[in-house]
Amino acid sequence: MIQKTKADYLKEHKSWGNIKIINIPEKDARLAELVGILLGDGNIYFCSKSKRICSYSVRIAGDFEKDRDYHLNYIAPLCNDLFKINVRIRNHTVNNERFVCLESRLLIDFLISIGLKAGDKIKNKVGIPNWIFENTEFLKACLRGLIDTDGSVYRMSKRDKNLIRMDFTNYNRTLLDDTRAAFIRLGFNPSKIICNNKFFISRQDDIARYIREIGFSNNKHIERLKLFSPVV
Repeated sequence: MIQKTKADYLKEHKSWGNIKIINIPEKDARLAELVGILLGDGNIYFCSKSKRICSYSVRIAGDFEKDRDYHLNYIAPLCNDLFKINVRIRNHTVNNERFVCLESRLLIDFLISIGLKAGDKIKNKVGIPNWIFENTEFLKACLRGLIDTDGSVYRMSKRDKNLIRMDFTNYNRTLLDDTRAAFIRLGFNPSKIICNNKFFISRQDDIARYIREIGFSNNKHIERLKLFSPVV
């Protein structure tokens, strides 16, 4: 793995300050999946005080109950493994939320360098980075992260319990278009975008192929599928 040293950092910044050394990973499928997770439920932001940036933070949000296993047993270990960084878990039970939190200036610099942006993802029109689009395995991994966070799986028809549907919902039109284009590039047949915020995967052979070739890292989708899918 490539490690950014103090000397490397000082070539781009005036001072070292209280900077935490992190591991800088190579671009691979695991990193691509994390990018999908961050595009879905993540947020990168700077906390400023008196015009001075005092905090650099990455947060990944989710449902306190439904995403418990995903947060604690998948996302947190993934972040730790990629960046060798301390991962904090913050529980907001009043709002039924949990956050996986990482604080590091170097981490944010790195994430921006690979195509992500700090701040409002909708205003900044953040989409899937080109380096992911250029590699089929990276694209599959990124889609897994996106569906695990902003996707859902449910029974399509009450009359036929075996008919299931996947959808992807997001209010960032750039990301919505990119995600649909990614499915098309991989040979899937997504619906048109409706209500300017979602599209569906409804063909049963597409869903079976998604489960077989891409799959889920978020256990809540796996458990839901077991209730009504013959292909799990």
